[in-house]
Amino acid sequence: MKQHTKYLGLSAAKQHATAVRAIRSKSSPSFVGLRAFHSYPAAIRLKNVYGAIVLLAVFALASCDLQKTNVNPNASSEVSLSAVLTGAEVSLAFNIGANGAIATNTFIQQTSGANGDAAGLDNYTISPSYYNSTWGSFYTGVLEELKILQKTASERQLPYYSGVARVLSSFTFGALTDIFGDIPYTESLYGNGIVNPKYDKQQDIYAAIQLQLDSAITELSKPVSDNIGATPATDDLIFGGATAKWIATAYTLKARYALHLTKLGAKDAAQKALSFLYDGANYRGIASSSADAQVLFGSAATNANPFYQQQVNRPGWVGLGASFVNLLNGNKVTDANTTPEGTYVDPRRAYFATNFPAGSSTYQGSTAGVPGAKSVIGPYYGTATSPVNLVTYSEAKFIEAEARIIINPSDPLAQTALQEAVKGSFAKVVTNANDPYSSAQKQADYINAKASLTGNFNADLETIITQKYIALFLQPEVWADYRRTGYPALPLAQNATSAANPNGLIPRRILYPQNETSLNSNAPAGSTYQTPKLWWDN
Repeated sequence: MKQHTKYLGLSAAKQHATAVRAIRSKSSPSFVGLRAFHSYPAAIRLKNVYGAIVLLAVFALASCDLQKTNVNPNASSEVSLSAVLTGAEVSLAFNIGANGAIATNTFIQQTSGANGDAAGLDNYTISPSYYNSTWGSFYTGVLEELKILQKTASERQLPYYSGVARVLSSFTFGALTDIFGDIPYTESLYGNGIVNPKYDKQQDIYAAIQLQLDSAITELSKPVSDNIGATPATDDLIFGGATAKWIATAYTLKARYALHLTKLGAKDAAQKALSFLYDGANYRGIASSSADAQVLFGSAATNANPFYQQQVNRPGWVGLGASFVNLLNGNKVTDANTTPEGTYVDPRRAYFATNFPAGSSTYQGSTAGVPGAKSVIGPYYGTATSPVNLVTYSEAKFIEAEARIIINPSDPLAQTALQEAVKGSFAKVVTNANDPYSSAQKQADYINAKASLTGNFNADLETIITQKYIALFLQPEVWADYRRTGYPALPLAQNATSAANPNGLIPRRILYPQNETSLNSNAPAGSTYQTPKLWWDN
């Protein structure tokens, strides 16, 4: 069987909803969510999608009988957990794309908000109410489901299900706190009777995430016989129940969150990141691009990739940013978007971007803050069945490369890690052997020209982060890298001065949602796109 499962349809929606209600009725007789959720809009900006995604789902391995889907076949007593796991995974991936990446990757100028609501993201003028769905979809659509999964799995002595839930919860809380800063954590989810949950400090959330990932690794490392019942299988869309890959993902996430702290102590952050990726000489992070944590989507209108649905339902609203396309063209981020392509064109260009003008052989991004789409998201992420990546091999190797130059700018293993990161991205994205820009020789030439280290720390850090910015296209993680390092050295958006962003600078955070500030008495007041800065960004 192929490794990754694919979202295929909605015929099991009733089963998933019934399963969730059954578990909640046993484990949470006094169900109470965050108060802000009582009025947050059920639909996100993509037409008629989110409600369907949350209620999914028939999934299948691509090479399996499509009638044998979603429900773990080993034991009917675990059907409920199977449905909840499947639903949480697809909801997480969809929301990372639809509600996470569209905003954060527009701030970082990979994408551009060309028209409609998206234009307000491009110059940071969008209403705080826009972020109601970003906040609510992660808490109610993902984290509540994962808490149900983890709690019920622990009660049933199913450590593999519990471990997977802990990894996914850690990822989701990490994404939320990296967007908003201090957020509800200890009092945030169902069953606690608290309608105004307190906001935990980001520093405390980061410590809790590391402990959760440790617990996940412990649970996922147990012998299969410790599970009193079925274990994840086809109901796990990401790894098909392969615990070794979940453990590698957990270690990679531990390294990610350790390296986020470079502004608080670079060498300590780097040493911790490497210690999570390596146990002595034994590498334990994600081992190849084929082991990336990702969700593949289906071809039907109601289960397609979120970037595809954005382009179909809101054509021309989201384009590509000039800074990103400039890099794909082999130029500098600050070059004019009409600059002819350079000598070393990125081999991934035709996969990440479409031609502009249509039918031509050229590519052009939109200037930040100026309405109008030119090149848009290309076929690798812009087709119905495209993946949404959560954590990847390339990211693990970029983390390693950065950590090594922080500790020792002359470490030759930093160069090895950097080149492995870029090669891993090429292997994942490039599929057309006849593309003259992506031949094996062009790939080698590009790496030699664009991914070679010199021993100069600042220059090499810029090289690593710039290459990571390209490889992690449409992943919110690149915004964290920019805030940590200042790379790539992006130009400021035009027309980007407002009350929420008085100096027109690139955002350091997102405003707290209107529902939270209106309905939760503990919500911090007065947030802007610049203040208060995140704990690790000070």
